[in-house]
Amino acid sequence: MAATRNPGKLAELRRVLGPGVELLSLDDVGVAGELPEPFATYAENARAKAEAARDATGRAAIADDSGIEVPALGGWPGHESARWMGDGAHDRDRLLGLIDRVRAECPDDPRARYVAAVALARPGAETRVFHGSCTGVLVPPRGGAGFGYDPSFLSDDLGITFGEASDAAKDSCSHRARALRALLASGALDAMSGEPRTS
Repeated sequence: MAATRNPGKLAELRRVLGPGVELLSLDDVGVAGELPEPFATYAENARAKAEAARDATGRAAIADDSGIEVPALGGWPGHESARWMGDGAHDRDRLLGLIDRVRAECPDDPRARYVAAVALARPGAETRVFHGSCTGVLVPPRGGAGFGYDPSFLSDDLGITFGEASDAAKDSCSHRARALRALLASGALDAMSGEPRTS
């Protein structure tokens, strides 16, 4: 299962992991409430969410924690990317707030990177964490695809924003896709003998 309710993130997980892994969402398996994200690193938060979902359901669980970092702002907002404006803020509010701060504090250095940690927690097995990142520049929003900060992330790899990119193009180089491909390459999913591949 995927320890998320974010439809964009769930769709991305399903695309990258492929048809051999049928991912259920938290809502699909009846897990209520929010999963814990109390830590100051992506890896610790991904691990905490995956293990909480595993313990609540008895199923293998995949969770990610990700964010956008602006080096000129000391790496902010980083692991607080989804939370720095509070629970009531929408993606668009956070995106425009970030752009406003970059314009105010570091207009000549809008470099950024996306970072992701993906954790796989399985019953009776050690939790494993995989990492991915990608670099780019923050620009005014362009395109309506993706989610989160995607419309303002001008990818070094693609030359367009993730908001302008097709799913296939984004999946070729995104931070989360790179972490997920590291998970696939590790063979950890193939090692789930005795566990349903649909978990």
